[in-house]
Amino acid sequence: MSQMQFQAPPLTKTNKIILIISLSCFILSAIGKAIGAFSLPHILGLSGSGLLKGFVFQLITYPFIETQLLGFLFSSLLIWFIGSEIERMWGSKLYQRFVGLIVFICGLTYGLVGILFLNGTALYSAPLFGLTGINFALLIAYATLYPDRQLSMMLIFPMRARTFCFILIGIELYMGLFSSHLSSWAHLLAMGLSFIFIRYQNLPFIHGLMNKSFGSGQRKPKKGNLRIVKGDKDDPPKFWH
Repeated sequence: MSQMQFQAPPLTKTNKIILIISLSCFILSAIGKAIGAFSLPHILGLSGSGLLKGFVFQLITYPFIETQLLGFLFSSLLIWFIGSEIERMWGSKLYQRFVGLIVFICGLTYGLVGILFLNGTALYSAPLFGLTGINFALLIAYATLYPDRQLSMMLIFPMRARTFCFILIGIELYMGLFSSHLSSWAHLLAMGLSFIFIRYQNLPFIHGLMNKSFGSGQRKPKKGNLRIVKGDKDDPPKFWH
C-alpha cells in the first residue's frame, strides 16, 4: 500500500528565517559581483584558509550563500516543502538543533580537512557554500520518515523518496570520486549524519545531542526512552517523541 501523496505544507518559522537570510545574501552577492567590489562566497563561504585567518563565523554563514538563480530557487523550494513538514512534525527546537548540528559538523570537518591536508593547493581556498548540504540532509530524513512517498526527479520522473535519495547519493559519490568537487564529500557527510541521527537516535550520545535542553531555565524533558512509534498506515513514524 503506498502512502499518501506529498503536499506542500505552510512555510514554517525557522525555514522562513533561513530563506530570508539566503535571499538577502543572494541579492548582496549578485550586487557585489556586478560592481566588482567583493565576492561574498569568499567572505562568508567556508574554507580552510578562511578559518586560519580567524573567520570562524564562516562555520555558520556558509549555508546561506547562493550564487546561481536556479540553484537558489530549487534549494528554497526544498527548504519550504520538505523542511517545513519536518519542522512541523518535530517542533522548532528539535528541527533547529538537527539543522544546526548538520551545518556545524560538516563545516568543521570541511575546514579541518582543508587545513590539515590541502594546504598549498587550490582546494585550500575553495569555499564551501549553499543550502545543498541542508537540503540533502532533509531529504534523507524525509525518506526515512516517508520512504514510499512520491518525489519527482527533475520535476518530471516520479519515484519513491528512498529511491530518489539513492540516486542523489550516487551522483554525489561519482562527483566526489571523479571530479575536484570537494563539496560533494561535505554533502555526503550531511546525508550520513542525517541518517545516523535518525536511525541510531536511541544511542546515548545522539540522544544527548538531539535532546539537550536549551538553557538551564527551561523545563526538563519528560522521562522515557526515545523510540520510533508507528501509527496507522497513513501516519508517519514519530521520531524523538
